Amino acid sequence: MPLKLSYKISPINDTIFRISLPLPGYPPYINVYLFKGEVNTLFDTGIFWTWRLLRRALHDLGLQFSDIHQVIPSHGHVDHYGAAYAIAKRNKHVEVITHIADAKRIEEGLYNKPSIMLKFIESMGVPKPLIVPLAFLDLTFKSMGHPVIVTRKITDDQCSLQVGNYNATLILTPGHSKGAMCLYIEKEGFLFSGDHIVPGVKPIILAGFEPNTSFPVAQSHTIFHTSLKKIEKLSPNHIFPAHGEPFQEKLNRLIVKYQKVYQFRKKRMYNLLLNNDYTVYGLARQVFKNLKGINLVLDLYLSLSETYTHLEAMCEEGDVIKYNFDNTYYYTATLL
Repeated sequence: MPLKLSYKISPINDTIFRISLPLPGYPPYINVYLFKGEVNTLFDTGIFWTWRLLRRALHDLGLQFSDIHQVIPSHGHVDHYGAAYAIAKRNKHVEVITHIADAKRIEEGLYNKPSIMLKFIESMGVPKPLIVPLAFLDLTFKSMGHPVIVTRKITDDQCSLQVGNYNATLILTPGHSKGAMCLYIEKEGFLFSGDHIVPGVKPIILAGFEPNTSFPVAQSHTIFHTSLKKIEKLSPNHIFPAHGEPFQEKLNRLIVKYQKVYQFRKKRMYNLLLNNDYTVYGLARQVFKNLKGINLVLDLYLSLSETYTHLEAMCEEGDVIKYNFDNTYYYTATLL
């Protein structure tokens, strides 16, 4: 990559470390967590492009790839599993652990073909100059990772295992992806939340990222909030997200914020739809007005996903009706 890349190591305690690796775009970095001890463990890995930085960071902490016993991608998005292959290639004994719901994408690097992406983007009402860059975005994502064999596929909603010198629990928290997991260390009250809980913003409920499905596919906001309630019962003392700084905010307050953001966006979309019918793109540009600059294509895709998943939820609730005209989806408000 042409940019000058660097990493940052932040100790959490004597045996747990946060390694912040750069990402192209926003968010600008991802947190990889190292649990050092009897079972050296990495929770997430960063993208494939930065595996050398990860190797250097581990070297600074007195470890090599060959010393890692297990790698746990929190879910099947490329910034979380992308560098696992680089470790497995140099360490035949490393165990790669993830939930079975996301395992196929990690093992095969599955992303949708440009032709399918093109159909999806066109159906969202995206203007012609932006269609091709958005349609090929999945190819960019694919280049950031490398398929890797998952040696242990979790099938239960909860799984106990050792990380470093701690007994921990992997907890299935679908929403951001079907197989998203959080890691909880009860002894310390530490929750490593992946993308399920991030500070400052509500996690995006993505559309169209699941393998073996045809576009458009919407993840469920209901499932996401149900997963939040599952984590809330743990009452963690500290939350360590994949993006952003660790925080100690009471989880119930954060969940209320997430709910408020969700309800506010639904209300705003509904009010807009009372006056006009909109495509997903048209409504996204009304709701997310500050989309511009170098990250426009990525930010636009994320805003399309968030808008589309909201609209699909509103259709299920009966507040909105979707119709197809000339291969483009339009949405209109029902009159309550």
